Amino acid sequence: MPVLAAGGIADGRGLAAALALGAQGVWMGTRFLAARESASHRVYREAQLGPAPQDASYTRCFDGGWPHAPHRALRNSTMADWEAAGSPPAPDRPGEGTVLATDGEGGAHHRYDDTVPLSGMSGDLEAIALYAGQSVGLVNNMAGAAEIVTDVVAHARRLTRVPRRPDDGT
Repeated sequence: MPVLAAGGIADGRGLAAALALGAQGVWMGTRFLAARESASHRVYREAQLGPAPQDASYTRCFDGGWPHAPHRALRNSTMADWEAAGSPPAPDRPGEGTVLATDGEGGAHHRYDDTVPLSGMSGDLEAIALYAGQSVGLVNNMAGAAEIVTDVVAHARRLTRVPRRPDDGT
């Protein structure tokens, strides 16, 4: 049965460690949020560049759509206001129900919704959910998905000294 490792993996060190521990592959989420092909809005992609791992806060702030579900998100103005108010539950959160953004079809996206900033949205995009895992501290550039995969594999190979096979394209 194939095993995939997930969580906190965004570079060759994580890939090499997962493979050394017996995984057949890895699942990288946060690293691909900053991929050029991502459907995320540029505001969201840029927010992934520079934060430290601890900036991905474990919270229940953005639970519209999946009540009481914990998640990791980058700190933003909504989270700061919610925490300053004592982190109250819905419907008593500051600005509850405020429309923060609209999409290209006119759909409204509210404060505390589980919506992320996507291409074509406009409004206060910094204030909606900016999900990110702790591997966000390893994301330091926007790149194409193929480049990300190639760089991660090459980094893992350098660390493990596995020679490149001529037929694998990396």
